[in-house]
Amino acid sequence: MSATDLYRQHLAALDRSLSDSLDGAKRQGLALEGVLFHAGRARYYHRDDHEIRFWPAAHFSRWVPLQGPEHVVLARPGSRPRVIRVRPRDYWYDTSPPARSYWEEAVDLNEAESFTEAVGLLGALDGIAYVGDSPEAAAEAGVASERIEPESLMAPLDWYRATKTEHEISQIRRACEKAAAGHLAARAAFEDGASEREIHWQYLRAADQLEQELPYGSIVALDEKGAILHYQHKRGPESAPGQVLLIDAGASFEGQAADLTRTWAREGTDATFQALLEGMDALERKLVAMVTPARPYLEIHLENHRLLAELMAQTGMLRSSAEEALKAGVTRTFLPHGVGHLLGLQVHDVGGHQAGPEGGKVPPPAEHPFLRNTRILEPGHCVTIEPGMYFIPMLMEPLRGSAAGRLVSWDVVDRLTPLGGIRIEDNIICTDGEPRDLSRDLLPGPRDLGPATASD
Repeated sequence: MSATDLYRQHLAALDRSLSDSLDGAKRQGLALEGVLFHAGRARYYHRDDHEIRFWPAAHFSRWVPLQGPEHVVLARPGSRPRVIRVRPRDYWYDTSPPARSYWEEAVDLNEAESFTEAVGLLGALDGIAYVGDSPEAAAEAGVASERIEPESLMAPLDWYRATKTEHEISQIRRACEKAAAGHLAARAAFEDGASEREIHWQYLRAADQLEQELPYGSIVALDEKGAILHYQHKRGPESAPGQVLLIDAGASFEGQAADLTRTWAREGTDATFQALLEGMDALERKLVAMVTPARPYLEIHLENHRLLAELMAQTGMLRSSAEEALKAGVTRTFLPHGVGHLLGLQVHDVGGHQAGPEGGKVPPPAEHPFLRNTRILEPGHCVTIEPGMYFIPMLMEPLRGSAAGRLVSWDVVDRLTPLGGIRIEDNIICTDGEPRDLSRDLLPGPRDLGPATASD
C-alpha cells in the first residue's frame, strides 16, 4: 500500500476518534464542531534572544508531519482537514517550501505568512476548540477560554492516541531503523575503546540524526554510570575504554519516536555479569511475548520482578529463594523503574494512567510508583518493554542495613557494582495475534551478538 493510501486510512481513523472525542465533550456539557490543532509558538530563553528548541505539539503532528511553529490544522468530523502551512517572509532563517509530500494530496492545503493570516483564511471559528501550547494564539484566533484545551476534549484525544494506525506504525518502524543503525555503530565504537562522547558522535552519524532531531537526550553510559537511570553527560577520554556500555538512544521519523536500549559487555567481563546480561535478554523476550490484548500492562511489570528474582537467584546474587526475595521487595532496589511505557509522538506518550476516554486515573501501585502505563493492552498500542537491573549505591545502602538485606549476597553485588547496570529495550505493537516487535530484527540482543571484543 502506498504512503498516501496509508495516510488516507490514518486520516479516516483520526476522523472517527475526533468524532468520538467531540461526542464525549458534549456529554460533559461542551458542544463543539471541531478542533484547531496548532503546531505551537516559538519560545525564547529568559531575558535572551536565543530560541528554545522547538518541537511541534504532538496532537498537531498526528494530523500532519510538518516541522516548525505556527502551522494549523482545522479538523471537523466528516470533512477534509484544512491545513495552513505558515511560511514567513524572512532572511534570517530558511523558509523555502519543503519538497512535496505524500500527505498533501489528502488535505486541503494553503499557505500563509503568519498565524494571524492563517486563521484569517479559516474564517469564523465559532464552536471550535483550540489544542496547542499558546493561549495567546487561541485568543488571536477568537477562541474563548473555555474552549482552550478543555479537559472534556483532551481526555479522549489523549486516550485514543495510544492506538496507532498502520501509518503511525510505519513511521515508528522507520524511526527504529534509524536508531538501530546508530546502536550498531555505537557498539562498534565501544569495541574500539571509544569514550562516551565518541560513541555518541558515532551514533548520530549512523542514525542520520542531528542532536535536535533526537526524541530525547541519548544515554551513553560506560561502567558505573550505567547505574544512573537518566545519565545526562557524555564524558571524554577519561571514560575510555569502558568494560560495559549501556546505551539508551532513539530516533525520530516524521515526529514518531523510537526508544531502544542495549547493554554490551566486553569479552572477559565478570562471568556473573555476563550471565546476568544474557539472562536479562532472555527475560525481556518473555515479557515481549506478554504484549497481548486484554492484558493489564501491570501484569507485565509484576512478571518482570518475578523473573528478575529468579535470575538473581540463579546467578548467586541471593542467599534466599527467589520467592522469599520477591516477597521482601528486594527486586525493587535493583529495578526501581517501570517495565516500559506507551510510545509514539512523545517518548513517554500520553494517556498511560488514564482510566478511560472520559478521563480519570489509574495510578501505579504504591510499591511501584514509577510505572508509566497502567492501561489494559489493546490492538494498536505501542509500548516499550525495558527490563533492567542496576547497582545503585543510594538505593542499596538502605537495603544493606535492613532485614531484607540479609537475603542478598553482598559480596557478589559489591563485585558487580563498578559495572553499573543492565537495560534492554524494544518497541512492541500489540496486535490481535502475536506481538509485533518493531526493533529486534534490526538490532540483535546480547545473546545474538555475544560479548564485545576487547580493544588492543
